Amino acid sequence: MSNEEKLFSCVKLAQSYISLFLKEQMNSEQLQNVESLFLSCPVVVDNNSQEVIEFGKTTNIGGQATTDKISISLSDIEKTNINNEFELNKLLGTIIHEYAHKIRAINNVYGEMFEEAFASIFAEVCINNARLKLSDNQDNKEVFEMLDSVNYQKFESQVRGILYILKQKNLDQKLIAEYIAGNQEKFKQACTQIFGNTFIEYFNTISSRNNDASETLLIGIIIQYIKQNGLNICEYWHKDANQLSQNNVYFRGSPTLCKGIVAAGKESFKPEEQEFYRYCKSSVEIANENSSFINQEKIDRIKHLIETKFSLKGKSLEEIYDTIIDLCSTYIQHQNRDDEESKIFIEEITKMIPNINSFKTKFVNLRVAGLDKSIFENIDLENITYNDIISNMDKLLNIGTDSFSK
Repeated sequence: MSNEEKLFSCVKLAQSYISLFLKEQMNSEQLQNVESLFLSCPVVVDNNSQEVIEFGKTTNIGGQATTDKISISLSDIEKTNINNEFELNKLLGTIIHEYAHKIRAINNVYGEMFEEAFASIFAEVCINNARLKLSDNQDNKEVFEMLDSVNYQKFESQVRGILYILKQKNLDQKLIAEYIAGNQEKFKQACTQIFGNTFIEYFNTISSRNNDASETLLIGIIIQYIKQNGLNICEYWHKDANQLSQNNVYFRGSPTLCKGIVAAGKESFKPEEQEFYRYCKSSVEIANENSSFINQEKIDRIKHLIETKFSLKGKSLEEIYDTIIDLCSTYIQHQNRDDEESKIFIEEITKMIPNINSFKTKFVNLRVAGLDKSIFENIDLENITYNDIISNMDKLLNIGTDSFSK
């Protein structure tokens, strides 16, 4: 079987899984829109495997939804044994995740990390629902879980926390379908009725690029919900919590939910649930330890990148010049971004060059004036430092100002 034939077979299976779930939740017009999308949007093999390289870390992209098509990585297709259920489900998960973006785009704008998290959970629901409905044997089957990057998991944790509360009202699957294939305003309205008006602020925050504050907002919403309505936390820790069943078709683990539970206080729960409160507390401690480890890894990686990439030691004049251009370009790209790694980069590069913004401005001004190559005159290149460069830039700018004023 060729890679194209393998992908074609998997795409048809993914489409059937999506339809199987959505037909239980959506109306005929919405289903028709999805079926029309299946016909109009080709899914193709991406022969040029895509990678995102940033701050010394390479991330392989398994799939991508663009305006006119969905592309699936050749390497992912090649390494998938479609006769192995787990490997097949991983590839189906990627395809369904990308279809979720295209389906949402019919009626809604891109929802940043909230949409990314929902797309992965939607894939889990479609796959697990199909495994439940179409398989003759469900004995001891575990819920299939999408294994995404750490950054995605952070936001998935928030969505899973929301869904756990919606599940208590039997609304989780309905609102998963509404968010992906329906109208996001209806989704927001339903959640606002349950969580209060603060949910709108949370939704707008997590659906924007500046979404780092979203978890703090959601924890506050969870606390308020628990204090007003209570919450059954026994089910979260039930021994069969990860077993596939009609009532359990996506992974429910959510450190965010546990943080909200712990912050609400032990007294917010019934006596018979307080033992499970202790489990949540332990879960939060583990999550915080993991978060600290991951954050330190990011700091160490970015610090190493800065020390090696932007070091001036042992470089020729041309290499030093290119390094400064690269430094200023990288700074400009990240100075106004709100993601965690960009903030770490700005903090660490400031330790090397305390007034990096001024450094960038001076260099750009000298480059515009055609004086950028003069920066390195009378500098010992073997022992050059950024302070030497700053000193020369200041001298040139003063000379330039005098000459321009004449």
